[in-house]
Amino acid sequence: MSYRTYLVAGCFLCIGVARNPNGITTAGSSFRKSRELSCVFETSKIIPLSKEIETIRLNVRLLLSETESKEDQRSHPENLRDNIPSFFVDESSVDILQHANEDINALDCRISTYFTADTQIIWPGSEVRASKLDSWFTCTIKHAAEKYMTTAFLVQTHQESENHNQGQLSQGIAEQSHLSAVFLVHTRSPVVRSALSKDVLLDCTFSIDHQADVTVQWILYQKGGNKKLMFSYNGSSKQVEHMADRAEMLPEEIPKGNASLLLRNVGMRDEGTYSCSVSVSSLTGEQTIQLQIEEKPTVTINVNSLSLVEGEQHKLICDIRNYYPLDVQAQWLRERKGSRKVPDVVKNVLSSSHTQSSNGTYSCSRYFLLTASLKDDGHRYTCRVDHQSLQSPIRRSVIVKVRGGISIIWLLLLLLGLSVCITVVLYYLHKVRSTAKPKPY
Repeated sequence: MSYRTYLVAGCFLCIGVARNPNGITTAGSSFRKSRELSCVFETSKIIPLSKEIETIRLNVRLLLSETESKEDQRSHPENLRDNIPSFFVDESSVDILQHANEDINALDCRISTYFTADTQIIWPGSEVRASKLDSWFTCTIKHAAEKYMTTAFLVQTHQESENHNQGQLSQGIAEQSHLSAVFLVHTRSPVVRSALSKDVLLDCTFSIDHQADVTVQWILYQKGGNKKLMFSYNGSSKQVEHMADRAEMLPEEIPKGNASLLLRNVGMRDEGTYSCSVSVSSLTGEQTIQLQIEEKPTVTINVNSLSLVEGEQHKLICDIRNYYPLDVQAQWLRERKGSRKVPDVVKNVLSSSHTQSSNGTYSCSRYFLLTASLKDDGHRYTCRVDHQSLQSPIRRSVIVKVRGGISIIWLLLLLLGLSVCITVVLYYLHKVRSTAKPKPY
């Protein structure tokens, strides 16, 4: 499969959301008309005496307008119900919900103030005044099942703030704030799981409300604080810095909004958190993608069938090989013949230590010593293995057949009878020999 095939992007449809008590917004068809999203506004303040930073969260409303004017929006009293602050996102070519799919059923929306360190961010279409600064915010919309994540930059110009100051509700948030979404960075896969030696696409796209040169960087963060630059692109100079041989991008796709990275033949060395950062003007949008390597275990037991004599002992071994990550759960179960009850867990099971192979996967075994008993005849012994790479546990079973043996009492009686027979035979032979001797007279 070519890299260009990987870069084909789907078209996603916006759908509705409605607030539920736990703070997560759930999907609903009404959003097609209202285009309303319940969010949490996060800000912070310094406690005067302790100088500790306190995080404050407020329920707010995000309203996305398509054709409705600002005057029409203000005229709707339902937009101000419950005295919840409303953020109107309008006059923008960037749709912050353009990636919402119809199968979505949960969204988490967070809006935060974007601190500019009292510097003016130069953005096309905004008037620069040294005395007054525009207000910037970030809006992060995340799918509860980690299907996608979008981070958008929202701006409220100082003219807009002056013209439409509708009063303050709390924490400096106005009843109505009119903003524009000018820039967003999006990923369809915040968490990617892959087996070894596969090709993996790390999805990262962006949208800007004007044509601009962007800078893209992919950085890998690994355990232990290791940091590695994978790929970088400078839109002004068109310069590409390629640091990893197996990491690929198409620079001609970047101006179209596609900054995805393709990793070929992934291994343990590629596991970690990848940062896709896109910079334009003075803004840098970032998405993090966690790559997890998962390798399914191979499970075998040391016998295909087992037939024992009562009292005989045999070690049953369950070998679990080539799995990753390390955590694996394995147990031996005993299912009684003809029983519909839940199988019993075999006790006194021992485990070997985990051993690591050259490719980074692990192996171990679980075993126990079975002493054959007639009551075990026809019972099924199953090794059940569970691992995060599996959709359902792996089971490997053997049915044990036990036949009766010769008891000690019967063995003693057999030996006694044999001894009597031997004694009788010897006595008879002795008598015959004595009779056959010639008499001395």
